[in-house]
Amino acid sequence: MFDIHTHSYCSDGMDAPEEVVRLAAETGLSLFALTDHDTLLGVPAALKAAAELGLPFLTGCEIEAQYADTLHILGLGVDLESPELAALMRKKLALREERNRKLSARLAELGMDCSSALVESAGATTKANYASALVKLGFAKDLSDAFGRILGRGCPAYIAQQHPSPEEVVGAIRAAGGAAVIAHPMKMKRCDPASLIRDMARIGIEGVEAHYCGATEGETRLFSSLARENELFITCGSDYHGARRPTSPIGGAWRDCEDLRLTEAMLLNRFF
Repeated sequence: MFDIHTHSYCSDGMDAPEEVVRLAAETGLSLFALTDHDTLLGVPAALKAAAELGLPFLTGCEIEAQYADTLHILGLGVDLESPELAALMRKKLALREERNRKLSARLAELGMDCSSALVESAGATTKANYASALVKLGFAKDLSDAFGRILGRGCPAYIAQQHPSPEEVVGAIRAAGGAAVIAHPMKMKRCDPASLIRDMARIGIEGVEAHYCGATEGETRLFSSLARENELFITCGSDYHGARRPTSPIGGAWRDCEDLRLTEAMLLNRFF
């Protein structure tokens, strides 16, 4: 039973890295990864906690790349000392900080200055941090309302963020000795699924997160089939963020099926 897509307060999650690891162990996972956005800041603490609990732990991160729709790529089993990955992280954080400056200014212009309630993450502050602040100040009913009416694409406070190419992201992950996986492809509604998976396989993506909290049975079947067609492994991830996303508990995307059992065995053999 594994979960290789989770977040701590080093990006837009709510729990400390050590707490996320503790929850993973209590859930009974036999393989786990912390994959904060654009940072490896929480990984050393999580790695230490996992070693103390005897929980096999994959180093990881989640990085956005430029594509027809928002593309998120997980880097699993990466070398924390990789110069290529470190350079990409610096670039990503600079791009994110520039977007955040523009977003703060835009919200202030709209009469929704949320600086007093904004809790910045230790590693990477994301739009989820802004959404939480908007909810706290009463500008939005909940996170869904904040994204759907204020922050999302086409909304008044939407600020496009620049991202590196998929080739650059996958190249840095591979240079760090890691495996690149497409995160939640079913959320990419503006893409043709077959073309997406084919394009990503061509540039070196190795896996597809076909099992995901919130995915429909049809979406899981579709992306599992496309992964097999392109000789990619099939993964599961909860995208855990803590109490902010109660419908995505650690281990919540796991299903006891042959695809995931094979992937777990492969990852354990490859990285441990």
